[in-house]
Amino acid sequence: MSKKLYFISRDANWQHYRNEVLTYLANKHDYQVEILTTGQLKPYLHENDRLKYKIFKNVFSDEAKKSFFPGALSYMLKNKPGYVLGLNNGTQLTEYIGILLCKLAGIKFIAWTHAYDHKPIKNPLKKLFKAAQNYYFFTLADSIVTFSYAGRDYLIEKGFPKEKIHVAPNTLDTNRLLAIKEKIKVGFDRTSFLKTVSPEMNENSKVIIFSGRLNKFKKVDAIIRAMALLNKQDPNIHLIVVGDGDQMTLLKELAVSLNIQNKVHFTGYIFEETIVGQYFLASDIFIMPGYVGLAIVHAFSYGLPLITEDIDFHSPEIQLLHDGQNGYFVKENDEKQLADKILHLLSDKALLQQLSANALKTIQEEASIDLMVERMNTAITQ
Repeated sequence: MSKKLYFISRDANWQHYRNEVLTYLANKHDYQVEILTTGQLKPYLHENDRLKYKIFKNVFSDEAKKSFFPGALSYMLKNKPGYVLGLNNGTQLTEYIGILLCKLAGIKFIAWTHAYDHKPIKNPLKKLFKAAQNYYFFTLADSIVTFSYAGRDYLIEKGFPKEKIHVAPNTLDTNRLLAIKEKIKVGFDRTSFLKTVSPEMNENSKVIIFSGRLNKFKKVDAIIRAMALLNKQDPNIHLIVVGDGDQMTLLKELAVSLNIQNKVHFTGYIFEETIVGQYFLASDIFIMPGYVGLAIVHAFSYGLPLITEDIDFHSPEIQLLHDGQNGYFVKENDEKQLADKILHLLSDKALLQQLSANALKTIQEEASIDLMVERMNTAITQ
């Protein structure tokens, strides 16, 4: 009989990668997964024979930071799964009450976590309160799955037993991404594709790409300002921006003000991987100056080196970036260094090919979906 696993999370109503990872885990290790969440599911999230969604009413408004959907806890206690996964987000009360109920009901609870706050808390009282929350959550958890080795080391330093902690590097379904990439490559003509993006592009075009939400944390404006510098040195360099968000209009206006609107190409939001993948295949480097999360896995799966700023609020996936080997860190808010590093890499074909090969090697050795689910399964069942 399949093992029954529940995952409690408010954000699961929009996070596609959780769907992918848990489906892969379920198929490989014989689980029946139910995701207990609230709000309205995004249309790109789909159930399958191994994974189902259960939606419960949030006692707070959907716009509020806090959430508590007690129906999920009643459902959990009624059906008694063997295992429950939960995140330690302090504003999500369902998980914090759920972990105590699991302890009382004899249900194994697995904390799935950053472990530390990758966005530093400056207020000392908030910092103290968060530390108390973490102590409660990680003490009650039967086992802990961290997204990174840094998270594991942090917890060990705080006194939690290392035997309880498992590192499952956060990733996407890399097997799916690599398979789609190979399928797209068949008959793919880069030059023809680039001409559909813009008549300004041709076989000699050098392409950098950003893909993600267009918000202030991603710092896409820094790429556009760097592009203004690059355009003076090599007019064959183009930037493709895949995504949408509240910064879209401002970014388009910035490109116009710098007179490089014919070098910066906005696609809008694209979800279908077979379409996004064509933009990635046609590109040379992935650029994300601000907050880097799972985008690094997406980029590396297509062999695209990453250039980002050396800042302290990247997500744990930044552990995959090895400076000078599969990409580069540049100084924060230094658009000239960003431009120089892009130009340096685009001007050295052998170096670009080496970093590209290393990016793919990183996926195979450090960020494969198989590695992640093996580690998760160990944490769940041991």
